Amino acid sequence: MLVSLRGGLHYGEADVTFYGCGIQTRMSVVELPDGGLLVISPLVLTGDLRQELDALGPVRHVAAPNKIHNQGLASFAEAYPRAQIWAAPGLPERCPEIAFAGVVEDDPHPDWSPVLKQALTQGNIFFSEVVFLHIASRTLIVADLVENLADETVKSGATRQLSKAFHIFGRPLPSPEFRMYTTDAEAAKRSLDHINTWDFDRILMAHGGIITENAHSVLSEVRDFLVSEVTTRSAHRAALYRFFAARQ
Repeated sequence: MLVSLRGGLHYGEADVTFYGCGIQTRMSVVELPDGGLLVISPLVLTGDLRQELDALGPVRHVAAPNKIHNQGLASFAEAYPRAQIWAAPGLPERCPEIAFAGVVEDDPHPDWSPVLKQALTQGNIFFSEVVFLHIASRTLIVADLVENLADETVKSGATRQLSKAFHIFGRPLPSPEFRMYTTDAEAAKRSLDHINTWDFDRILMAHGGIITENAHSVLSEVRDFLVSEVTTRSAHRAALYRFFAARQ
């Protein structure tokens, strides 16, 4: 069931399996000025979800904010052949079977520029993530830049143990893969500092509890943790992460 926030922003949740780990994921739905919808981080489309979306308006655009948030793209492309499917950098090569309309970067599409800002994160050798700001609701929409896992959003014991091992259980931090593959701390810091100049009081992420208090401070802590992790890792660990990234 879709949950509605103020100003024409909605979200839906589902449980997914990622590399054998059960976790809750969340998609965002933005009402556009022309009455259509932009879907960000699409869930796998079900009959009930489609019914709810169609009640809100026609799906005009579907966007994957990074190249590993693509589980629902094929189902949306099939159900909404007139919708434009947008890829984060690197995703067209990863999913050549999908006919993408283009790649989303720093400049919002004219259809959603009146209601959203957006920016690409920098400094990651595996993926850049498109971060959105829903202006009317003052909501920052992220995928793996911030995770905030807790008992209600972790769906298996293995996921709980892994999230604790990576220090993302009960504390908002970047996902393990976002941290591992960030190699340029200064570029990452610049992009997050820019995003933190936006006017938001909520962080709506794909995985974990929604941040509703001290949102700017949370993003600053995410930035500081990421910069510290990158600048203090050993040369051996950095080489290992580069090896993994090259084989993804």
